[in-house]
Amino acid sequence: MSCQSRWPIALAVLTLALASSSSWAQSTREPDTTIVITAARSVQALPDALPSTRVIGRAEIDALQPADLPGLLRALTSIDVAQAGPLGAQTSLFLRGADSRQTLVLVDGVPLQRADFGTASWQNLPIDQIERVEIVRGNLSALYGAQAIGGVVQIVTRRAQLPTASVSIGSQGTVAAALAGGTQWGGGDTTTRLSAALSSRRTDGYSARNAAVDPGANPDRDPARQTGASVQLEQAWAPDHRTQLHAMTGRTRSAYDGFSPGLDDVLTTRTQAAGLISRHALATALALTLDIGQTRERFDDPTGFATAGNNRIRLAGMQLAWQASPEHKWQFGAEAKRERFGDATTPERTRGTNSLRLGWLGRFGSDVQPMQLQANLRSDRSSAYDRATTGLLAVACTLQPGWKASAQWSTGFSAPSFLDELFANPATVLHAERSRQAELALQWSGAGGALARAALFAQRQRDRLSFDPVTFETVNIARAKNSGLEVMLQWPLGRGRLGAELTLQNPRDADSGAALKRRARESLALNYGATLAGWQGMAALRHSGKRLDTDPVTFGDASNPARTTLDLAVHRQLTPIWSVSAKIENLGDAQASEVLGYTAAPRSVLVTLQATLR
Repeated sequence: MSCQSRWPIALAVLTLALASSSSWAQSTREPDTTIVITAARSVQALPDALPSTRVIGRAEIDALQPADLPGLLRALTSIDVAQAGPLGAQTSLFLRGADSRQTLVLVDGVPLQRADFGTASWQNLPIDQIERVEIVRGNLSALYGAQAIGGVVQIVTRRAQLPTASVSIGSQGTVAAALAGGTQWGGGDTTTRLSAALSSRRTDGYSARNAAVDPGANPDRDPARQTGASVQLEQAWAPDHRTQLHAMTGRTRSAYDGFSPGLDDVLTTRTQAAGLISRHALATALALTLDIGQTRERFDDPTGFATAGNNRIRLAGMQLAWQASPEHKWQFGAEAKRERFGDATTPERTRGTNSLRLGWLGRFGSDVQPMQLQANLRSDRSSAYDRATTGLLAVACTLQPGWKASAQWSTGFSAPSFLDELFANPATVLHAERSRQAELALQWSGAGGALARAALFAQRQRDRLSFDPVTFETVNIARAKNSGLEVMLQWPLGRGRLGAELTLQNPRDADSGAALKRRARESLALNYGATLAGWQGMAALRHSGKRLDTDPVTFGDASNPARTTLDLAVHRQLTPIWSVSAKIENLGDAQASEVLGYTAAPRSVLVTLQATLR
């Protein structure tokens, strides 16, 4: 039976309903050249990526003018975001219903995870230091190892070119400034490129906790200040030989409301990421990539449970890529990762993980209706937990020009955090959390970067780590499951471009049937950007359905109501050098919060004046 006849009719009908215009199926023009690397650890055109992938570029960041990374992902994706206060407040993201600690965050290829809790500090990455964000949903442990159950979010740091300076002022006492620019020397096969960026943002904020809901909250404003810098240096030595150095640093000082009314709680976090990537052609069809990198996060919290802490991850790896034929590419990789964490209340802990991986990208059949295949296999061996072997297999069939159906099966794992290890029974060995996932998808791509994708997915988790209050130990006892539908759309429409993401899901505890907290069953993100009469405008609508949460007073289960927000942003070029931008966030002043007991971000306004030397 052919690939086409095997495809689920229901999914085809659903996506055909989205693509009601007959011109979609008739178009045979080539898509644009949006590039993605994360989905296969290889350069691909976005429509060729088999795992579900979204790329947010610098142009979208500039058009939306978000204050931070959580705000960017909240507005443009259907990922569940839970931020407990203003700029710098603790933030969790739930990708495909997985825990926040089960989504791997990379900064230029190096993991950014706090080893104590196993989570990433999304809120501490300055938005002005980000060039683009690549989001891949679903198990990707076969490519990247631990924590990639929900997916992988890769942050690519700023690659500025034209010298640019901007200053912004807004409500809640917000003031921001940024500088960025780049240059190059030489040319051809021996070009040197240098790029750098600086940024600063401060705000008087608002009370993180809601005194109307939680009587123990401190009602004062919680200000924040965030500074950042990044630099990129790339040297081309000869044809197909180049080396890149990259570094990013950020400092976030944010007030928050702890559990002592009237006490001023202030957390200062310093985040650093640096690395070197060197790529070299060993032969016509053989290339070697060497990379080393480090991420580090240090915090000071005088009134917190731990007054200071230091987290560090170091990664060294190599990859051999063999282009066996124009249609088949093999990868072999080896990595060594070292993690270290210590704080004022617990002794320093370390662990090492060594990994081997194998990958294959293949293409079969005719040029008109080819079949794509991606296969990955990886083995991770840690000094602290058992060996983890994971795999990914994805197959796609071209039904007709522009249309592609795919099926994917994958396994993933999430490593125990250092706190999990601290509270484990010394006589037992904690296992990594395990996940299996299956996905069926239908995709259409066309000219101008038009892309529509609908995917049905089902995920099961076992050996989930949980704290047993009776034995006061961390044990592998829990299970979870999730299934649902994801729809993604990027479509040129009228004078602009329409973007949409819809997630319908049902994340639950597999044993009790209870809903997993802070995950909405339905989430929708709609955005449209266009140019009219010299003004570039963008509107972003976000809806999150009601979700289970924790009552801040009784600590029992409680329902958090649905939340809908609308952001509007405009930009106009005044002269060849000067431009002005303005943004209104949460236009309707929605009061529902992302986390029960914490204040919803109120309506705010920001105006920016920018100069660019061309």
